[in-house]
Amino acid sequence: MLEYWQPFFLKDKMMKAEFISRVMQIMNELGWNDIESDAFVGSDTSKVKGHIESVFVDAWRKAVNIFPKTYFTIKDFSDQKLVSDIPHGTGYIVLPEDFYSLVSFKMKGWQVVGETLIPSSDPIARIQANEYTRGNFVRPVCVLSNKGIKERVDDSYIYPQKDVLEYYSVPVGSKQEIEEALYIPLISPLSDNTKLNEKLFVPLAYLCASMVFYIFEKPDIAQVLENKATEIIK
Repeated sequence: MLEYWQPFFLKDKMMKAEFISRVMQIMNELGWNDIESDAFVGSDTSKVKGHIESVFVDAWRKAVNIFPKTYFTIKDFSDQKLVSDIPHGTGYIVLPEDFYSLVSFKMKGWQVVGETLIPSSDPIARIQANEYTRGNFVRPVCVLSNKGIKERVDDSYIYPQKDVLEYYSVPVGSKQEIEEALYIPLISPLSDNTKLNEKLFVPLAYLCASMVFYIFEKPDIAQVLENKATEIIK
């Protein structure tokens, strides 16, 4: 599977301590370690570091919804299992285990790229069941669903549930081929092997600091830091 790194500097290996130190520097500016401040009554350095580490993935999830997709690792999933329903002009592709967010998906013949993955509970998703109202090659639709995928284990078959991208649609009876399939994988917990785009490093540190202040019931300070994170990328 190919990995598409963006043309920005990407830290091949980020020391966990380096990121935590940056977050704490941001928090220090708000006076969390000032003995005369009530920002973190009863807290200590080790406790704050633990909170920073615990909110890292959630802060990253929030960042995906705020910052440009080019700030994140982007991977190709066009080699995933494709199941075509040629008579109906539809089908689905099994999503990777580490799938988090869709960047783009395009079947050959589509006039536009799909960039939104609609949940199966969405009314638009239900419309796709009707061949007369579903998306087509002019206005295609991508739906996040869950299916039992057939897998062989020894001499028998199992059907584990997996997330899939259902696509609507291509001309009935035509060959179905993927032209483009890119996604953002879910990041792992903060470690010395964490990889971050250089442009994401500082704004993500602000989001982490913001979430820690929320934990300590300081919503005003937390909101200021969240706003700062979004201002950095403008």
